[in-house]
Amino acid sequence: MSGKGPTLADALFRPRAVALVGASADPGKNTGRPQRFLRQHGFAGRVLPVNPGRDVVQDVPAYPSVSAAPGPVDHALVMVPAERVPAVIEDCGRAGVPVATLYSDGFADLGTAEGRARQDALLAVAREAGVRLVGPNSMGVMNFATGLTLSVNAVLEMPEIRAGRMSVISQSGSILGSLLSRGAARGFGFSKMVSIGNESDLAVGEVMAMLVDDPETESIVLFLESLRGAGAMAAAARRAHAAGKPVVAYKLGRSPLGQTLAATHSGAMTGDSQVADAFFAAHGIVRVNLFETLLEIPPLLAAAPRERARRVAVMTTTGGGAATVVDRLGELGVETVPAPQALAERLAERNIAVAGKPIVDLTMAGAQRAVFAGALQALLDDPANEAVVVVVGSSGQFHPQLTVEPIAEAWAGERRSKPLAVYIVPEAPASLALLAEHGIAAFRTPESCADAVAALLAWRAPAAGGDAAGPAEDACAAAARALRAAGDHGLDEAAAGAVFAALGVPVAPAVVAAPGDDLAGIEYPVAVKLLSPTVTHKTEVGGVALGVTDAEGVREAMARIREAAAAHGVDAARFLVQSMRRGVGEAIVGFRRDPEVGPLVSVGVGGQLTEIYRDVAVRVAPVDLHTARAMIAEVRGFAPLRGYRGLPRGDLEALAQAVVAVSRLAHVADPAVIEAEINPLLVGAAVEGVHAVDAVIVAA
Repeated sequence: MSGKGPTLADALFRPRAVALVGASADPGKNTGRPQRFLRQHGFAGRVLPVNPGRDVVQDVPAYPSVSAAPGPVDHALVMVPAERVPAVIEDCGRAGVPVATLYSDGFADLGTAEGRARQDALLAVAREAGVRLVGPNSMGVMNFATGLTLSVNAVLEMPEIRAGRMSVISQSGSILGSLLSRGAARGFGFSKMVSIGNESDLAVGEVMAMLVDDPETESIVLFLESLRGAGAMAAAARRAHAAGKPVVAYKLGRSPLGQTLAATHSGAMTGDSQVADAFFAAHGIVRVNLFETLLEIPPLLAAAPRERARRVAVMTTTGGGAATVVDRLGELGVETVPAPQALAERLAERNIAVAGKPIVDLTMAGAQRAVFAGALQALLDDPANEAVVVVVGSSGQFHPQLTVEPIAEAWAGERRSKPLAVYIVPEAPASLALLAEHGIAAFRTPESCADAVAALLAWRAPAAGGDAAGPAEDACAAAARALRAAGDHGLDEAAAGAVFAALGVPVAPAVVAAPGDDLAGIEYPVAVKLLSPTVTHKTEVGGVALGVTDAEGVREAMARIREAAAAHGVDAARFLVQSMRRGVGEAIVGFRRDPEVGPLVSVGVGGQLTEIYRDVAVRVAPVDLHTARAMIAEVRGFAPLRGYRGLPRGDLEALAQAVVAVSRLAHVADPAVIEAEINPLLVGAAVEGVHAVDAVIVAA
């Protein structure tokens, strides 16, 4: 720290003095715990209890206010009722306190308008006072290297806490205790922990950025309930990846959540979990499915493979135990590869048959140390796999010298050639601690082991995003002009089609007509559609007639549509008469600006059953052609278009180009597009292209 005062990171994690506002003389109370914990865990800075009703708190002089305490004070922990917090923050400002952590609740955490208004007013007070806030509703901040245990969390009753190189930010305060205790049971520790609370001021992204610059942090773990401040989080994650610090996230919300039905099918299809997956993948964040994996995966990421094929070698001393991992790996799309030929031949000399088998099973070898160690090294050296999984049986608990010690030796020094994951089937805390000491990823359950390996192999560098700058800029400018040209009619299907055409998506030929207009030059058969900026799903009001073959049929179709629409209170005065196109399949391509993560593009199987099957791939927009191809490959319903069982192949390259084109809406800002969709986008046979035959756009 310089003479000009501490940086925000120093004040947060390395304060010279802390004020405990509302400190209790009873060390057993929540508000009395932080003072006791700081003393117990060896905090070397000054501890200043603030309690206007006492001169001494837990044998330490107390002060009536922060400004009355001897300065400088770098960090205040506020533990008073909500109505008293603003006055405390004003007092902190007078005392020059840079940051305050608010254990106090009763703000936005109430989920009421009154609570939100109270929090907004508090933030205004803090900004006027020059005090940054963690919380409200925060369980505190910890730095185990310095003994800073500025928290009421009862887990700090532990007599000793090991410091480590993993730091945690959690939107749930109680989860910090779970992580800390489970980490201690495995023999590893943490560097820093932050309960971020309501994120009224300091949020996950800004604290992540501090940890990226923290030399005591090697990996960052996130427990998330929502994606607040996604832009700052994304920027910090990209910096972390560049610095070689993996970011791992466990986010609640994989199950379908009740959402307000969006205007487009694609908006309704893209759920919370898929949005989070797209966000994490775009910014190089590893998402894990299981809470246990959150703790256990960081060492595995330290030796991430250069090539991310999904192939692993599995070696075991218990066939049944290994099967529990392999079964889950297969479910997650990870391939197990057999032993290299040279190893298979050496083991065959010992009557151990592994050639061509998915698992190198050494059960019948009797857990011989030399055999085990040699086989492990051969798999680590084998270029045919990207990671090695070792499943250890009873020897992991009773004879670690035969299996666990050779694993540690193989991982020593410069021999960390590729990721290594170890699952010990019995309860073996001593062996788990030994592996943790050597920086080896060790797992207590087969599910978390498989989850970690699959997450590792799916991990990619942050996406660059976008395609060639020139064409994208031209297309975006043309799309913006088409949006502004919608004029008084609003963004009906004709206007939406013009925008997509400007972006580079082929649109089926069509004319806008009213009853009695001349339709000379139109190519039959045609579809006749109600044209209205207020009706998104035209079939629901009888607004579509297909396969019309002549001008008389068009007039009759318009009359029927006008009658059906009137029954729904819709005035049908304008129509889109569109030449019909054929394809070998249908796709839906959508775009929306998510309020949390920003622009997204999606692609899935189109048609009437789109929302039922929800077979869709999602990415942060814009995307390049490579990413669009990968999205299409994820959609199971496109199997027929890939030539399944001799079916005619669709022009998936043209579909990928359309996905790229739609994703360019991320760059259209005047006016901004909130949602957009083509459904269906007809996919022609190979090299026959695609055609948009229905389009919806919702602009700001």
